[in-house]
Amino acid sequence: MKLQFITGVVAALAAGAAIAGDPMNTTASTDAAATFKSLDTDGNGRISESEAASHAELSAGYRTAVSDSASGMTMEEFNSWYASRQQSTQAPPSN
Repeated sequence: MKLQFITGVVAALAAGAAIAGDPMNTTASTDAAATFKSLDTDGNGRISESEAASHAELSAGYRTAVSDSASGMTMEEFNSWYASRQQSTQAPPSN
């Protein structure tokens, strides 16, 4: 009985850690979508470099995160940038 309980607790903790580390979890996806929408001020479905200028982190990495800066950043490109940003803020500090 104790073994089953311990196994269940370990499984639950592992699942929680996997969800927390998943950049595509529901909370992260919702946050990314809301941020994208707030930055896409003209509502064309893309973030231009001038729209990105209002977000310091995105502005700094905009040209490397977007495949064609002339056409703007797509939601897919933004999600990739956002996920990498989330992973880098969760990474333990290096010595």
